[in-house]
Amino acid sequence: MMDNEYAAVGFTYDSFDDLMYDLMDETSGKGITIPGFEGVVVYQDPTGPRMSAFKDEDGWRTNPGFLTDTPIDATAYRAGDFIAHVAIRRADNGEVFNNVIAASDEFFALPPGNPAGGQSIRTPQGALSAWAKEYELFDDVATWAASDNAFTSQDADGNQQTTPNMLFSPSAEKFHQDFSPRDLSPYTKLVGEFAEIKKRTNQLTKQTFLIATINYPAGELPVLFPGDAQVKAGNVFDGTVFLSFGAGFWANRDQN
Repeated sequence: MMDNEYAAVGFTYDSFDDLMYDLMDETSGKGITIPGFEGVVVYQDPTGPRMSAFKDEDGWRTNPGFLTDTPIDATAYRAGDFIAHVAIRRADNGEVFNNVIAASDEFFALPPGNPAGGQSIRTPQGALSAWAKEYELFDDVATWAASDNAFTSQDADGNQQTTPNMLFSPSAEKFHQDFSPRDLSPYTKLVGEFAEIKKRTNQLTKQTFLIATINYPAGELPVLFPGDAQVKAGNVFDGTVFLSFGAGFWANRDQN
């Protein structure tokens, strides 16, 4: 189990059995059947975190997700089990500006595809979130810009700038080169300034977690931390995150 990632959405348990007991108790074991699995049970917490459990011939496998406060415009397809390729679009004009690989508990609802072809869906309900893994925190942009981590980039007008603005998915770049899904990974390089910090409590587990918002071309990217993390608005995050993506399947199902 991915302890750090699960803690970022308030789903830390002493054992897998304890997690499954709470999940089944809260949902009364009601699920749906999807191709390739005997069934899936999902719990959506009102504060955003989601936990899905998939059953196949080998038993149960859990996969967390997160329903963001502000959806983004994105185009996605299934690149493998529990893996999605996501083309992120700008909030102002809908142009694709980045491609990333993300974990997804809605992969089964996405059409199969790859960089050479296949199908995809465009959704205005894209829920992309970044879960803090390994990172450095800088007090502010000036401190980051004076550090060895700083880099230059171009702004929208082509001018050079030293600004913390990176979301880079190495396996997405490799995927576009060799079309092989073998090494796809949701772990991504992220650099950005926190605009706002929110603290929430997972209603099922009573565990706290933090949402640190970064403003980027698609809108808002929530960066999730365990509740005891020491972060504040104005900090610059520089490190590795676990990306999670939802295309609106569970949210729409809950509304029906």
